[in-house]
Amino acid sequence: IERLQAICVHPVVSRQIIAGISLDNLGKEFYNWVDMSPIGQFRNYGPIWLLLSAREAARASGDLWVPKLRGPFDQVLNQAVPISFMDQGPMVAAGIPALGFAGLYDSEFSDLHWETYHSPDDTLAYQSADTLYQSGRIAEALLRDLLAMDEIPQESGPYLYFDESRQVLRGAPLWAIFVGFVGLFFVGSCFKGGPLNVKKLIAWWAGLPHYLGLWLPLVAAIVLLYVFVAVGLMDKYHLYPATSKDEPLFEPRWPAVILFVVGLAVFLGLGRKLTGRYGAQLAKLSPGQINSFGLFVTGLAGLYILAINPFSLLFLVPTLFWFLIGGRRGLGKAFDMVLSALGGLVVYVLFYFFGFGILRNDFAVLWYLMMMFSIRMISFPTAVAIMAIVAAGLSMIVNPPRGV
Repeated sequence: IERLQAICVHPVVSRQIIAGISLDNLGKEFYNWVDMSPIGQFRNYGPIWLLLSAREAARASGDLWVPKLRGPFDQVLNQAVPISFMDQGPMVAAGIPALGFAGLYDSEFSDLHWETYHSPDDTLAYQSADTLYQSGRIAEALLRDLLAMDEIPQESGPYLYFDESRQVLRGAPLWAIFVGFVGLFFVGSCFKGGPLNVKKLIAWWAGLPHYLGLWLPLVAAIVLLYVFVAVGLMDKYHLYPATSKDEPLFEPRWPAVILFVVGLAVFLGLGRKLTGRYGAQLAKLSPGQINSFGLFVTGLAGLYILAINPFSLLFLVPTLFWFLIGGRRGLGKAFDMVLSALGGLVVYVLFYFFGFGILRNDFAVLWYLMMMFSIRMISFPTAVAIMAIVAAGLSMIVNPPRGV
């Protein structure tokens, strides 16, 4: 993959590549169709013209399985989490039109597929000439179609394709949805806790230590993971382990885990202690003023997400529950905590989707999550933005310190 990336990012070579096709794990006897993956490695998404070309080329051949297009929901999710486990990923990320063909199977073969995926059990006994015929002919049909084109279509930017109507949502209409969603947080911050005026801005400034006392410790914990890699407590990778079955994903380095938890607790304790020095000012703040600042910070983080990968705004959708947090007391406090947890629903979704659904490494996904930050699979600016959102949610339900 590293060699492939080096080729893809070379400006001269990249301009000479019409398209890329990955053929991966296509011959098993229990496969009954072919999937197309257009997911890039951390950025970009394969163009719709190439996916449609592959489908129409197979359809025109008459006797072939017709590759399946992913539905709108899967397109959103694939572009929101552009982590490719197939070899077209580096090409797509480099802006080269590319896709990966993969075999599809009925649910009854899920366990067998997993057992034989990247495993010594993947023997010739499971291979089928008929299946290989289908996948090979589909690739051949697409290649012939590409070579017959007088001009290669040019596409860029995020999109959604609706197969039933054959409509593509992209450009200004799609960006209007993205911008409008981020704008909700700024509008909410203006009206939560009273209108936006000088008094509210002064309150935001006074409440800044409360927020920083939560955000900076979280950022410090990320830096601590980088230190673990530097001193050898955690492994160093260029991107991530080669497959979702690699042993490092299932073997947590417990000293690193324990030190990380202890370090995070210490950082949060120090943050709260230092914030307590501003107790007199924080005591004057209303819950609405604190919440309005939290929504403002979430909006700022949303602008960052908008710039690097707008479909990832999908993971801010649950935080709309935070608009309902009201600084309640008594039993109402428990209700606010439920709203805060619902706003963090994305954490559960990601854990389940990757840890249990795709990687199948159960709670070891928590270790993988640490590795995602430590090896900068999630870049430092992105980690800072993520922690800013987490701190914004915490600031709405955690009472500010009232003094040292």
